[in-house]
Amino acid sequence: MIKNEKYLYVYILKIIVSSILFISALYFENAQQHRLYVLVALFSFFLINSITKYFINKQSKLYFFSLILDIVLIYFLELNSRLLISYFLHSLYIIILLEASITLQIKQGTIIGILIIIVSMIKFIYLVYYKFNFSNISQMVFFLIANGLILVIGIFAQYNKKEKEKKGILYKELLDTHKKLKESTDRVKRLSVVEERNSIARDIHDNLGHDMTALIMQLQMSEHYLNQNNPLKSQEFLVRSIKTAKDSLSGIRDVVETLRGEDINYYDDTAIKTLVDKFSEKTGAAIDLKISGKITPNYEENLAIFHILQECLTNAVRHGKATKIIIELDYSYTTIRFNIKDNGIGVKHIDEGYGMKGIKERVKNFNGNVEFRSLDGLCVTGSIYLNKGNNGEANDDKITISR
Repeated sequence: MIKNEKYLYVYILKIIVSSILFISALYFENAQQHRLYVLVALFSFFLINSITKYFINKQSKLYFFSLILDIVLIYFLELNSRLLISYFLHSLYIIILLEASITLQIKQGTIIGILIIIVSMIKFIYLVYYKFNFSNISQMVFFLIANGLILVIGIFAQYNKKEKEKKGILYKELLDTHKKLKESTDRVKRLSVVEERNSIARDIHDNLGHDMTALIMQLQMSEHYLNQNNPLKSQEFLVRSIKTAKDSLSGIRDVVETLRGEDINYYDDTAIKTLVDKFSEKTGAAIDLKISGKITPNYEENLAIFHILQECLTNAVRHGKATKIIIELDYSYTTIRFNIKDNGIGVKHIDEGYGMKGIKERVKNFNGNVEFRSLDGLCVTGSIYLNKGNNGEANDDKITISR
């Protein structure tokens, strides 16, 4: 049994109004003992049935049939009346019609309403049959129209209520969706900020670290020649150091411009050759550059390769003390493969610092792979996929550029 608190006022009002109508009907009935007992018994069952419905689920068939029982009890109340039509008892049909309109769904409420109209017209048909006159026909038509209007109003009210409930559900779903969308947007913003910070940190590390390595080596060479009483050579390296410092400052400005959205051309081998030439000039390291294939216009991928080379060159000289570096780049329409080998001191165990982690992050962004091997120096081998795509066959049309 399910209790419906929101319908409590309906049943209280129904019982009060029904009781007033029944008592008024008895006043004009002047019923004798036997008929009085029957009328009271029938109305008592009517009240009991009304109270019982309060504890019944409004969507169940039992509730629907309890309303039909109300109609039957009202019909028998009218049948035991001494009057051909007792308008007090007849008004009970209207109460049931209103109750059905409020508590039932549209389909069930319509069925009960039609049934009430049919049953309530039976007495009027008898009245017109026995006393055929304009007054009785007018009364029948009036009650028929009144019941019909109540039924239509009840259907409209239920339809409006149903649509309002649908709107309420849709509005709640919309609010939930908006909340989830806002949470998702905030999450994306946070991730974007973190990704941007990492990108800035990698760019500064790659550019500044690269130039600082060259600057330190030039200053060390200047110190070395100064200790060897060779001031001219020492001065030469000091001049180079100043130039490297200026280039470093210019590089930082380039990073800032990149972060502002300024495009830098990485669509040909010029940027890479310039990087290699400048680094070789600043550090004295011999660099052998081999580029196979054609560089395609993929800005982000080419920029990633540029920074990977930058970091590998820096690590080779700074940590590996390398004097010779071999760079092999293989471009196709789907893949960029790279292999950087130096003759540095090498290590038994590779400790991944910030630079190596940065290389891994850049490769991972393009669904690529990278491997660090330490033999006679350090070897960095890997590949990235263009447009973050899948593996593909290399381009057959290749041009080899060697330095």
